[in-house]
Amino acid sequence: MDLRTEEDVKIKAVLPYLKERGFEESMMDFEKSIVVQEGRKQKTIFADIVVYLEKSKKTPIVLVETKAPTEVIGKAAREQAISYARLLDKIAPYAVVSNGLGTQVYHSITKDRLGDLPNRKEITKDIVSNTIGPALIASLQKEAKHELFIIDDVQTFKKVLKNCHNIIRNNEGYDPVQAFDELSKVLFCKMYEEFSNTQNNRFRLSIFDDFQKSNVNIVRTIFSETVTNPRYEGLFRGDETILLHDRTIREIVASFEGYDLSLTAFDVKGEAFEFFLSDTFTGGLGEFFTPRNVVEFIVDAIDPKIGDKIVDPFCGTGGFLIYAFEVISEKIRLQDFSDDQREAWQKQLSEESLFGTDWKERTAQACKMNMIVHGDGHNGIYLHHGLENIEGKIEEGKFNLCLTNPPFGSIETDKKILNKYDLGKGRESQTREILAIERAIRLIKPGGKIGIVMIHGLLGNESTQYVRNYILKTCQILGIITLNEDTFRGYNAGVRTSILFLEKKKEADDGSQKPIFMSVCQNTGYSPTGQEIPGNELPDILMRYQEFMKNKKLEKTDRLGFLIESIGLGARLDPPFYWANKEDFDRGKVSENVVNTWNELTNAFNYADQVKESLKIAIKQNEVVNGQDLVLKTVKLSDLLIEVKRPVKLDPDTTYSLLGVKWYAKGAFLRENKLGREIKASTLFRVETGDLIYNRLFGFKGTFAMIGDDLDGCYVSNEFPLFVVRDNVNMDRQLLAKYLLLYFSNPKFWENVERVSTGSTTTSRLRLNQKVFLNMQVNIPSNEEDLQKSVTRLQAFIEATNQITEAYEKIRNLLEQSGESLLRLNFNE
Repeated sequence: MDLRTEEDVKIKAVLPYLKERGFEESMMDFEKSIVVQEGRKQKTIFADIVVYLEKSKKTPIVLVETKAPTEVIGKAAREQAISYARLLDKIAPYAVVSNGLGTQVYHSITKDRLGDLPNRKEITKDIVSNTIGPALIASLQKEAKHELFIIDDVQTFKKVLKNCHNIIRNNEGYDPVQAFDELSKVLFCKMYEEFSNTQNNRFRLSIFDDFQKSNVNIVRTIFSETVTNPRYEGLFRGDETILLHDRTIREIVASFEGYDLSLTAFDVKGEAFEFFLSDTFTGGLGEFFTPRNVVEFIVDAIDPKIGDKIVDPFCGTGGFLIYAFEVISEKIRLQDFSDDQREAWQKQLSEESLFGTDWKERTAQACKMNMIVHGDGHNGIYLHHGLENIEGKIEEGKFNLCLTNPPFGSIETDKKILNKYDLGKGRESQTREILAIERAIRLIKPGGKIGIVMIHGLLGNESTQYVRNYILKTCQILGIITLNEDTFRGYNAGVRTSILFLEKKKEADDGSQKPIFMSVCQNTGYSPTGQEIPGNELPDILMRYQEFMKNKKLEKTDRLGFLIESIGLGARLDPPFYWANKEDFDRGKVSENVVNTWNELTNAFNYADQVKESLKIAIKQNEVVNGQDLVLKTVKLSDLLIEVKRPVKLDPDTTYSLLGVKWYAKGAFLRENKLGREIKASTLFRVETGDLIYNRLFGFKGTFAMIGDDLDGCYVSNEFPLFVVRDNVNMDRQLLAKYLLLYFSNPKFWENVERVSTGSTTTSRLRLNQKVFLNMQVNIPSNEEDLQKSVTRLQAFIEATNQITEAYEKIRNLLEQSGESLLRLNFNE
């Protein structure tokens, strides 16, 4: 199906889907306007499709939101559809979101994901009134209004935070993380005043200026009070001060003037702050973040209950705890509690239910601040080694749930700590990710559950069988989901990971297991750069896992969900291994697959050999550039290329197609479509066919490309400079551009790029400045005839190389997935 636009999705995908479920077009409203009023604010929204139970259109049943195929169906899209469904005069019980590539159905009352939309004949008119009463309907509609109006507030708060952050960087010269630290202190002073001194708020510009006349900085005074306030013990050190000049603090106070955080919903502050936190820390502290899609998947799969005590011994900036707080808060709101009961449960959640440790001061402090901004729970966060107890606070056997993503690659050598753990006892050292597994198991009560991210190799490597045996003896494994490598690549980690869901046994046994849910996820919704992309499979896997947890069986099995039974000590636990053997158990089928791949590899080798021979002959005849046998000239790129800029001021209501550039010269691609209001920059740059482009941040990774016709008219930020061949070059400009792209595709050129790139942080933050790029030297043929031959031959050779690479990759993947059973195949059968 050829789907390019949102309208294509609506006509070619959604309407046929609805008709299959028994709904005709005569039962639908398109672009249905809904006027929403909250206080003095009024907004008109438009629902893409409202489906009714009858042609008279009296009973809304389904609200559908369509997205372009390039758009991500994430939490925002889901919440939008559910909110719109609730805001109709009568709540539509079902909300559907589709981008044509995937369709998700939700119950708009409970927000539960459904396997499919019921057939019209199965739906009754009074489905909503039979489910909930009038009071809860009114509450849901009020909440939906709130969801609708907070969107603009989130964007406003993001801008305020970003502006204040820039003030600190410009005035003080701090790096992004230092600037974040100081802004957190000042921001907390504002929150402290608005919540603690409602009648005498001192965080105001007029008050600041009055005190300055007496050489007193009132914000510093407020901060000294917060440091000693028992309620916020541990948030800041007792001797800590605000390391900013008075003029900087004054500018921040002025920026926040008129923005009352006490009247701002926690989800507004929380979402904006978390965005700001992530934007700051991933520059060099990406290891403290777990991608949001993974966090939501794990928490939703574990399904925390009201009253659960939850711990994350390696909490980083608090992603798991904060989302668990949101999930349980919503459950409290939806329960039929009295106001006093609801308040009591919320107080318990905020003060007694959430616990976490991180051993880095900056991260623990950022986590506390993050939780305060989201609504609270910060009192359970401690600066502490995640593998050690805190007496009376975080001890073994005290928790119902453990949700964590432990640090990968670090080594524990402290003998006192090692000897506390069965997986560390008697060793000189042990990786912390292995000790973290035992730590998580020990922290929870028998019957308690664990959701933990772990390195995929632990599940299959022969050397780590002792780790798997420990898990098998102490826990019932509920589910194992293997994630693709791109999941954490944007956070400076390219390692493949898996998620384990465990339930602690009452006591260790022989390792026998009940059926285990397994899944192989090939798309978690993130590109290698960390940008969100369409096609996230985790929501579908979640639905399959929830089906398994409810029924202990699956209606159908495929890569996204299958069951493994009757395993025990000595077993591998890696889903790709089991799926390959389960899918290709038939010996003939496996043999056929391998033979086909082998043939492809042989063809690629033969083709490459032909090209090599052609190149050898050409070199002897001095017909092609090889760096020595043909006359080359060395020129600066500035003599060949000129930077072009086609700036476009962003319109908040216009959608812009944003490009990215893949690593290793794999070309430019359409990354996402965004409204102008959703883009941090105020200006983008339009690209045209034939432009040469690179990513300044990852030039050393080979992010060079040429814009093709399919991407003409798209946009990039200033991190993607654009170039064209100069008019005065005495060669075919298009041909020279092709040659230069091939030249830029050489890994040796990337090495030179890395040498000349500049940056003050880690290697991953090096940037290739345009002036530096244009000052680089390249070798080009001295005449157009040799240029044409060079391009032709080099393209052929690259094509052959790519074929070999792809064939090797197929073999590698097949061997990895199929394991020893594949090695035993007889190709002569």
